[in-house]
Amino acid sequence: MGCEVPLDRVELLLKYLDAMLLQNESVNLTAVRERESAVLFHALDSLSLGCSPLELGAGKCLDIGTGNGFPGVAVACLFPEATVLLMDRTLKKLRAIELALQQAGFDPKRIGTRQMDASEAPAHGLEKTYQLITNRAVGTPREMGKLAKPLLAKGGELFCWLAEDTEAPPQLPGDLRLQGQMSYRLPAPADRQRRLVCYR
Repeated sequence: MGCEVPLDRVELLLKYLDAMLLQNESVNLTAVRERESAVLFHALDSLSLGCSPLELGAGKCLDIGTGNGFPGVAVACLFPEATVLLMDRTLKKLRAIELALQQAGFDPKRIGTRQMDASEAPAHGLEKTYQLITNRAVGTPREMGKLAKPLLAKGGELFCWLAEDTEAPPQLPGDLRLQGQMSYRLPAPADRQRRLVCYR
């Protein structure tokens, strides 16, 4: 895909993937159970963000509806100076993610979890906080735009992962506008076309 990631960050990401798949045996985090497929569907798909011109530095990131930790964990690997919050409504999933992060060796000061519905986040002191918000396989861009807008800092960006045939509206609720999009193909055994879109 044209994205280069330092080897130590790739190794860290794969350690998390293996730990997550182990947790998946007791907590339903993903329907993808074979490692080779999980590397493609979760790790590689999430790393596509590294192909964007984004320069995050020590910014704050939020992964809405993180599910199994992707793409938030990949964001933490792509931008090691950033802080990443993995948000989900299901406490059981977050506990499993926390164990996987610990087993992989992630710095808890750089990446953590929070049980919350994103619609409630502005009332809990998270309004206008994040330079980057990610969403992968949670809702439509319009639904995510409504949730993300109150939480984005000035100039912050929302990235959504979409199937190739999914609509990418030019404008979302809150006046978030489409800034760009990138199409790419996951190799076999995934063998599917994907798209990453950015709103600001």
